[in-house]
Amino acid sequence: MTKCPLENSSDNNSWQARLRQELNPEQYFFVTHRNSSLLGIAGPGSGKTRALTFRVANLLKENIPPENILLVTFTNKAAEEMKNRVREIIGYLPPGLWAGTFHSIGARILRRHASLVNRGANFSILDEDDRGAMIKSSLSSLKVNLKSKDQNLFIKRGLLGKILSSARNSALDLETYIDNQIPDLSNYLPFFKKIEEVYEEKKLLANAFDFDDLLNTWLELFRENDNIRQHYQEQFQHILVDEYQDTNAIQDQLVLLLGEKSCTCLVGDDAQSIYSFRCAEIGNILTFPLKRPDCTIVKLVQNYRSVPEILELANCSISKNKQQIDKELFTVRESGEKPWVYVAPDNFQEAYFIVAKIQEFFDEGQNLSDIAVLYRSSYLAQDVELELLKRNIPYLTFGGLKFLQRAHIKDILAWLKILENPRDEISWQRVVLMHEGLGEATFQGLWRKMRSYPQPLQAVIQEKIIPARGLKGWKALLETLRQLENAGSENVPRLIKIIIESHYREYLKEKYPDDFTERSMGIERLAAYGSRCSSLQEFLESLILEETLVMEGLKEESPEKDFLTLSTIHSAKGKEWKTVLLIGLNEGRFPTSQGAKNMEEERRLFYVAVTRAKDYLYLTASQEEYRGWGSYLSGPSSFIRELPLHCYQVLFED
Repeated sequence: MTKCPLENSSDNNSWQARLRQELNPEQYFFVTHRNSSLLGIAGPGSGKTRALTFRVANLLKENIPPENILLVTFTNKAAEEMKNRVREIIGYLPPGLWAGTFHSIGARILRRHASLVNRGANFSILDEDDRGAMIKSSLSSLKVNLKSKDQNLFIKRGLLGKILSSARNSALDLETYIDNQIPDLSNYLPFFKKIEEVYEEKKLLANAFDFDDLLNTWLELFRENDNIRQHYQEQFQHILVDEYQDTNAIQDQLVLLLGEKSCTCLVGDDAQSIYSFRCAEIGNILTFPLKRPDCTIVKLVQNYRSVPEILELANCSISKNKQQIDKELFTVRESGEKPWVYVAPDNFQEAYFIVAKIQEFFDEGQNLSDIAVLYRSSYLAQDVELELLKRNIPYLTFGGLKFLQRAHIKDILAWLKILENPRDEISWQRVVLMHEGLGEATFQGLWRKMRSYPQPLQAVIQEKIIPARGLKGWKALLETLRQLENAGSENVPRLIKIIIESHYREYLKEKYPDDFTERSMGIERLAAYGSRCSSLQEFLESLILEETLVMEGLKEESPEKDFLTLSTIHSAKGKEWKTVLLIGLNEGRFPTSQGAKNMEEERRLFYVAVTRAKDYLYLTASQEEYRGWGSYLSGPSSFIRELPLHCYQVLFED
């Protein structure tokens, strides 16, 4: 056990004095409270991360062994940042602390006990695209001919994968989920069940888990193996979970099961629960005190981010919600400017106003990086983007296609996944189909032979398997595989260099002639990320489980450049800017017509958006809209209309 270097009473008094000095009274209570269960309701900008990291630091100061602490965060990046903050606070970070997302911790535990869940420890993790490809393959193996509209809906648009995933994350069997959520598709239930059965078989043969398995199989492992469950229950004496309002039913069950003998500390904000489309259940945080009667609730409501006028608007808006834990944000910041509301004649004038205002702030000395344009849906930003291009204002968008979803990046990863898990059917399929003369039918014949060998990769390299056609392409594939195998699995950049310098370079140039250079740079960025990892397994797992690895690399490549942010509200959660312009606030757009079925979540989304602003907040709408065929009339959003008049000032343009 690594002990704190300061252990006498004098040092302890000094530490307690420091805590009282650096934390407000509610944060101090949260950090030092020792009840067996604690729920921190942390409003936006209230120093939630600070309180959580100080709690970890305080546990270490009290000589709690680091291996007895489990810190669960929303992203792996957040876990690393919190560990770095702990190191800064107390000057050291002993090895052994468990920190990461539910999925990364689940993967770690499942690799330890892989034989008990019918997998090898080198199992692959399927992302959403891989899942879709395997479901499509499952459909093909059943030889079911769907109608074209069903094919488009279930396969091309990925609805089938989403249905299977949502049922599992909701802790419901397929029949119950469909009856409760999508009864219109109940006639398809036998078809869905058969696809699910084949899909599970294919994952088993491929030595693979999808994202949902990392949680569901982890829960099954604990429920079916008393000794393993008890081991981890005894090991994790202190469980800390961030963003609890974003957990789904399975994650909630894992926390309750794992924390039966532990001090369980949860932190989150029911007013920022905005991910029901990912099966997040606001009831998890609202009902936790009922599930753990010994629970103490601490409200962290002192906001360090926004001026009082912005908080007044936020408080007035969220007060309309019925399903919530009551709280009211306050700040000791000096009074600032009231939020502005502007209703333009149409969406083009709205975009013109937004960009003119951005230019005005920039001319007055604000950095573009201090300004964000937020919106409910990506299409609402198209007119703003055109205006920005006209004025040559640089910007980055968040909430679109992720870096790891780009075809060339998935190509590189497919090669690497084969090295790590040679039974990965989807990766083999992607790699084989890149090569000349090798089509889908040829691959299926090859795969039937490959999977019959205990070591498919070795069988291919030793030429025990040879296709009847496409020999030129097959030889090119073999040449690359042999180089990769000889290179070992520790130097990830070296492996990526072998791939890009093989026949793949010509394939990439031929398939993407217009942006070959840009895609090549993306692959270089991937290799640079790989240099941080000590093994191929670590690299692949960190990528697949880290959702925040998107286009942020552009900022790192051009640190001298100043970029405006354009972002969906969902992607903006957890961030802050000096100035926020929230656009598209028209009824039917925000709240959306679909979202109107859950107005409280739409209002929570509005609450998240306005609380991103530190000093200046602009809310804009249009009287008439031309984003589709013809015009659309709706008027300002109910989120503006329901606000008391004292919360904002109206801007009139000449």
